[in-house]
Amino acid sequence: MSLRYLQPLLILEDPNYRELMNYCMRALSQRAHTTHELEGKLKKRPHYSLERGKAVLSRLQELGLLNDEAFIRRTVEEAAQFRFQGPLKVASRLYKRGIPMKQTQEIWRTSGISERELAEEALKRVAKRFAKLPKNKLYQRRAQFLASRGFSADVIYSLSSQGLEE
Repeated sequence: MSLRYLQPLLILEDPNYRELMNYCMRALSQRAHTTHELEGKLKKRPHYSLERGKAVLSRLQELGLLNDEAFIRRTVEEAAQFRFQGPLKVASRLYKRGIPMKQTQEIWRTSGISERELAEEALKRVAKRFAKLPKNKLYQRRAQFLASRGFSADVIYSLSSQGLEE
């Protein structure tokens, strides 16, 4: 039998592989991670090698414990439902975790979440804070608030000026 066919079996029996796998399982039991995050954590381990790292990550993906697309979907839904954050803020947060911005934006588009409706809901929640402001300050504060939440410029412009016409 060729050594090439035995190599996966040898990796599974390697105690260093098992140690890295246990480390990843502990990390995933705490919270969900992206592939990039786990790869970074593995590289800091003393028994890390490129071959072992790839074997661990591919095994976790086979088991369904590591799925970047599902991670992005959960993050987008959570940001829209509970945090009222726009697509730019979510994409920026996920980019820091190693997810390409285009992938996040594509999943945002396919999720069916309306950016405008989300921004309107976010503004409704802070309406009391801005109630006593003069019109020029109201426009400014609305725009700053929406920009800090990661909404696009056209949504910010249209909603910030909404209701200010005399």
